[in-house]
Amino acid sequence: MATTSKISNNEDLRKAIDDLETRVKVQKLEIQDTYAQVKENLSPKRVVKNTFSYVGETPEIQRTLVNTVIGFILGYASKKAVELLSEKSLDRTIHNMVNHHITKIESKDPDTLLSKGISLLRKHTPHDSPIYPFVRYK
Repeated sequence: MATTSKISNNEDLRKAIDDLETRVKVQKLEIQDTYAQVKENLSPKRVVKNTFSYVGETPEIQRTLVNTVIGFILGYASKKAVELLSEKSLDRTIHNMVNHHITKIESKDPDTLLSKGISLLRKHTPHDSPIYPFVRYK
């Protein structure tokens, strides 16, 4: 701030007024610049960008995000594994494998005693038999 001086004539008064008007103009420009910077920095887009850049640079938060993503992936994979390894699914897989191999043996050489025995077993196995799912025709 300027030192205060005693104004003794009109010329000193005019000079003091000019100095004050110049200071007001400079301060007004500084305030406008500061307002524009604050307005730009506080825009929602900038706030979100700055927040995410801060989050991206913080190691603890990075670890937390990575662990969360890994947790979601493992959760999804374990859910799918449970679905694939359910008793019903495993039963169906074993039935299909046994049935496929029995059909393969039966059709490889239809004139052998083993093929004829498998055909008879398949034809005469009752539906309520525990081995029926393994020997039925598909």
